[in-house]
Amino acid sequence: MIIEIENIKYHVQIKGKGKPIIYLHGFSENLSTWSLLKLEGYQLILIDFIGHGKSDKPYSSKYYSLKIMIKHLNKLIYKLGLKKYSMLGYSMGGRIALAYATAYSHEIDKLILESSSYGEVGFINRFKRRRKDLNLAKSILTNGIEWFNKYWSNLSIFESQRKLPNTIIDEIRKRRLSNITYALSNTLLCSGQGKFPCMKNHIGKLSMPILYISGEYDKKYKQIGKDFEKLNSYTKHETIKGAGHNTHIEDPNAFIKVLSKFLSDDYPL
Repeated sequence: MIIEIENIKYHVQIKGKGKPIIYLHGFSENLSTWSLLKLEGYQLILIDFIGHGKSDKPYSSKYYSLKIMIKHLNKLIYKLGLKKYSMLGYSMGGRIALAYATAYSHEIDKLILESSSYGEVGFINRFKRRRKDLNLAKSILTNGIEWFNKYWSNLSIFESQRKLPNTIIDEIRKRRLSNITYALSNTLLCSGQGKFPCMKNHIGKLSMPILYISGEYDKKYKQIGKDFEKLNSYTKHETIKGAGHNTHIEDPNAFIKVLSKFLSDDYPL
């Protein structure tokens, strides 16, 4: 379905029946990244972010700001008639889910973050990341989507994905190639990690149960998962063996098992 918020059309898919869970994909991905996941007893609400998938891709960069994304997401959820729901975000989607949870904590039942950052700590680190994001944004505009796909696929955090079946690798490639250069560029410049505010000091204020999922081979985000556990006593960090950054694609069965256990009413908090 298409839901319009302030003249921006968002692509949404709803699957299953039961307790609602909002699914937020990563950078250069779209809602089809969740196609391997099946969760009995839950209603899966999959959303394409602005600039991604079948949602609108406006030229104006103002729509890609975190403030607008959070506001539009809440209005979209309100239009769906939801008052209480869980939220799951992968990578970029996890950062946005974290920011959303701090703004609308009373609405979130449970929060699930997969390989997600809380933002760069300190002015210098944020400045360096903004410069890196700017350079990548320029390169995407100059070199095109084929170049971006090769560059992104060769990042070390995706090394473990090269062992996946060819059919899965092809699906990931198609999702990346379906993007439009200016939309990816605007996303990096307006809501990338360099622009994203550091949320580390907000984590301890969250009172809902939190699950942080990381892959065994993803050293950076494994450490961030450990940080979350230290920063918030309601957080449980689970590591999926044999997986890298994108655990829900690299081992969907293990991901579903961990997720189902956390969502169950008898999960120890």
